[in-house]
Amino acid sequence: MQLAFAFPGVLALAPLALGLIWWWYRRRRPPERRVAGLWLWRKAPRKGRARRRFDLRLFLLLLAASLVLLALSGPEASLQRPGPLVVVLDTSASMAATDLSPSRMERAKTLARRHLVAAPRAVLVAPPQVFGPAPGPSLVGALERIQPRPHRARLDEVLARGRALLPEARTLVISDSPPPQGADGYLNVAGNGANVGISAIGPGFVAVANAGPGVWRGEVEVDGRRYPLEVPARGFTGLEVASATPSARLVGQDALALDDQARFSRRRVRVESFPAPALERLLALLQTAQGSPGEVVLAQGPPRQEPTRFTVFFAQQALGQAAVFDTERTLPYLRGVELVGYTLQIPPPPPAPGWRPLAWSEEEVALAWYHPNGVYLPPLERLKDLPAFPVLLHNLIAPLGELRSGLLLPEETLLPRPIPDLPLPPGLRLGLAPWLALAAALALVLEFYLFQYRPLRARPEPLAQTLPEA
Repeated sequence: MQLAFAFPGVLALAPLALGLIWWWYRRRRPPERRVAGLWLWRKAPRKGRARRRFDLRLFLLLLAASLVLLALSGPEASLQRPGPLVVVLDTSASMAATDLSPSRMERAKTLARRHLVAAPRAVLVAPPQVFGPAPGPSLVGALERIQPRPHRARLDEVLARGRALLPEARTLVISDSPPPQGADGYLNVAGNGANVGISAIGPGFVAVANAGPGVWRGEVEVDGRRYPLEVPARGFTGLEVASATPSARLVGQDALALDDQARFSRRRVRVESFPAPALERLLALLQTAQGSPGEVVLAQGPPRQEPTRFTVFFAQQALGQAAVFDTERTLPYLRGVELVGYTLQIPPPPPAPGWRPLAWSEEEVALAWYHPNGVYLPPLERLKDLPAFPVLLHNLIAPLGELRSGLLLPEETLLPRPIPDLPLPPGLRLGLAPWLALAAALALVLEFYLFQYRPLRARPEPLAQTLPEA
């Protein structure tokens, strides 16, 4: 049980109020001392046996005043009562960190177990798994089997899934990341341990992130060769290596082992294409496999419906030509593709919805189009002679054949840090002010009855004087 006061400042007035009552009571009349004889009264203090009688009336007055002050302070008692509960347990990679003993995940399991055992009905959400609804103690076995996974912690989504299964329940999130909106309770299991991890890897480079508060100086082993590296606090450092398919490992130990090794390799991408000698030569240089069905489709004609696979459309006719004035700079596959200033044929606008201009002329005429699942380009005959065309096709196809392992999201490698908990709201809130006021009133009624009403009734009435009859 927890006790809280809405106006705790009222309690500061207690010494003053009680002191005034005591002063008024003592000043009103001197206390009576009933003794058998004056010589006994004088003899007792000399022997150290004098005792002050308990003053019940003063006690009742002080008790009533104390209860009134407590009632004015607005006390409220909170009781934690077991009830339906949805427990969301973060299973992202950072939960495997060992900066809490034995790990963040084990600390989270201990907290979750404590709440599940007390819940008569519960749902346990540990992405991507959901357990329940079921009695809370029956979910403890499933809780013990949960392990961290290298994925993003989408706590808001999994919280909604758990709440849909048990709408009347309170929700408790246990994580090392900030709590999602709408959670009734939140318990943080983050630590302050340092971590260094490989955050990116590709042909010829390795990037390392440092989650610690100070500069990290260490070594990275790439394909058996060690490289010294210095990474700033809460920052990143890149390292250029000779290998086109590097395999890297950090030398030493830290709080999170899931990001200490990474590997980059390539595989052949299957491309489905129409007959064209220029495309066949280019696809052979990109070391792709041709056939149907393909991961990437090269097609002729404008897009007439939304593509289901990534498709590169080449227009079959043109509506004139114009110089490229600007391009959409947010698209990653335009990196290194220099189109500004080159003259392109103008393709007919795509009849399918969802396409946006990729490149346009000074008059804002669209010269190429893009879609989340494809691009629409001018006719191949003129496009194939541009230096930017092989780069563009490489940027569209090559990333599909890149294989990376051992990488986590940057926010997982840069370990989340502790933030305050948000305890579950109490199952029962009880305002104590009315009951304290009632107790104060009863104390005053008792004081009135014992010291004012009853003495008045017990006072003898004067005898009536009778006259003798004539």
